[in-house]
Formats: sequence, C-alpha cells, structure tokens
Amino acid sequence: MRFPRTLCFLLASLAVSLPAAPALAAPLAAAALAGDSAANQAVLDYIRAQMQERRIPGLQIVVIRQQKVVLSAALGVANLQHRVAVGEHTVFSINSATKAVTGVAIMQLVDQGKLALQAPVSRYLDGLPAPWQAVTVAQLLNHTSGLPDLLDGEGDLLPGGMEGAWKAALAAPVQFAPGQRFSYNQTNYVLLGKIIDRLSGQPFLDFIRHKQFDVVGMPGSSFGDTGDIIMDKANSYRFQGSVLRNVVEEFPPAMRTGAGMNTTATELGKWIVALQQGRLLTPASLAAMWAPSSFADGRPAPWAMGWPAIRRGAGVQRAVAGNGGGRSAFYVYPEDDLAVIILTNLAGGRPDQLIDTVAGFYLPAPRRERR
Repeated sequence: MRFPRTLCFLLASLAVSLPAAPALAAPLAAAALAGDSAANQAVLDYIRAQMQERRIPGLQIVVIRQQKVVLSAALGVANLQHRVAVGEHTVFSINSATKAVTGVAIMQLVDQGKLALQAPVSRYLDGLPAPWQAVTVAQLLNHTSGLPDLLDGEGDLLPGGMEGAWKAALAAPVQFAPGQRFSYNQTNYVLLGKIIDRLSGQPFLDFIRHKQFDVVGMPGSSFGDTGDIIMDKANSYRFQGSVLRNVVEEFPPAMRTGAGMNTTATELGKWIVALQQGRLLTPASLAAMWAPSSFADGRPAPWAMGWPAIRRGAGVQRAVAGNGGGRSAFYVYPEDDLAVIILTNLAGGRPDQLIDTVAGFYLPAPRRERR
C-alpha cells in the first residue's frame, strides 16, 4: 500500500514546516531498562513501516516492562488539516476499549463490598423485563447476557435517540438464555453504568474521575465525542476506498460506559501500572477481572470482565486487552509483566494486529503478528 498523494504531501510538508520541538519529535525520551535499547529501535522501525503500509497518519506507542516504561514514542500527524504533529500530550479516542475502564469501576465496587459479580442484575436495578432479571453482572461484563442490542446491524443507535432505543431494547426479545453464547452489545454496558451510578452514589463519569483518573494522575483523560471540545485531541480519520475522510463520533452520555473515553498512551500506561501495583484494585479483584470466563457449559468464552481475553496455543502466554474502533488497543501480558499500548487516529488501522509482534521484541519466546 502507498499513502495517497495528498497525504504524502501533507506528511512531507509537516516535516519541513513545523518548528522543531521535543514534544513533537519522535521518538520521545524513554526510561529504558538495560538491554532494551536494541528492542526499542527495532520496534520503532517496525512501527514506522506498519504506519506506511496501513496508511496511519499518527500514533503513540508505549511499552511497559516490569512496571516501568521502556519505550514511549509519538509518530506522525495528529491533524492533517492543520499539519499538527502527534506529541506526548496528544489525546486519542479509544472507543470500545473504554469497556476495560468500566470493568475496573465494577471491580472497585466489588472491593467496596457493594456488588457481587455472580449476582443477578435485578438485585441492583428495578423495573427490568422479566427475561433480563436473571442475567448476572459478570454476564454483562463478558457479553454472554443474550440481551437485545441498542444498536442495529449497521452499528447505529435504534430509532428515536437514546430514549427510543432504550424503549425498543426493553421491548425486544432476548437473543439467547444467559451464558449460552457470546454476543457483543452495548446494552450490557448501559446497564453496568446504571449499576455504577446507583451503587457509587454518583454519576459514572464522576466515579471514574475520582476513583481512577485522580488516583493515577490522568489530567488529559476525559469522556466525549465530536460535539465536545477536547483539548489536544487528534482528529479521527477513515479511508473510504483511497479517500481519507474525517470520522464523526457520537457517544451519547448513557453509552459512555462502553465507548467515549479519550486519553494518551502515556496516561493509559500509568493506569496499567497503577492496576499492577494495587492502587486501583486489590490483587484478588485484579486477578478476577483478568481471568478468562466460560459459558454455562464450561466452554471458554472470549472475554474476561470488561477485557477481551486473548487466548493462544499451549505454551504461549495469555493476554488481556482493550480494543476500540479498529484504531486503539492495549494488551497486558500478566505472566510476562509486559504491556503494549498503541493509539492511532485511523479507524481500520488495526493496531491490535501489531501488538504481539511488538511484545515479541521484549520476550524470549517469538510472537507472531495477529491478523
């Protein structure tokens, strides 16, 4: 693949037109562990080649090993229209990777003794349809609830705005009995938001800010969409054929438990380290959140509690992930004490397909790129 001519021109003009500044140059300074310098350079070479191949305008990458940042880099263009480079403080939308943050919020309520994962949702919320009431909190988190989705087959909100879509979902039949199959949908996370509001005594967004952002130190992180003013936000793009277009994002407030978070790779890295260090969850709750789940018949299910569970063959370590919009992803390899974060501004750039390869530069066992 090649960049379209217009995009090539913008990237080239950016290199000669913008003043040099450490925050906009790549790579950023990194605190490297001994022996990681060669791996860092190999990763940057690989990522630059993949940016060209996948036509990704801009990205941030952070690698954390043994709870220390070994690589932090900002590459490419955050805003093509204004020729603004990606910097350390550039904010990216992480779309559905937001669900991992919601998973942490639920586990914080577990730690507070206010919630049980295996309890039915009807214990915490009143007025739900009878077929919904036996669904457990865990089944909401791992998408095995069988509930009808608020979105249609094209990924658009059902007619009537949020209120109309909610009424339509309440009236729709369930897809299957709880725990029988996997079906990714947004209704699950709207319900989780309602539970968080009720049990925490404050709105979801306030709970996240007080219990996660403020604890970790994430001043650049927030929730919002195209209609909101978000400082230092990278523009979002998508290719339609060979034409690069702006992406208009709409995340109604009630659905921001499932999407709508904006952050930097640096701040996400601090958040992951805080999880590993027990600053957000107890060790038992962290282990429960990241443990792969199962269907009612014992078969392995594809998600943990708010985090996709990346399973592999025998002898290869597992990972848990956040993955959103085909453009932002982070993987944590619990047994390897390693995490890789790649945030981009191209929907369909699929950085999740690069992370295993990046991880392989820091681990003795070879990793193959996920396709």
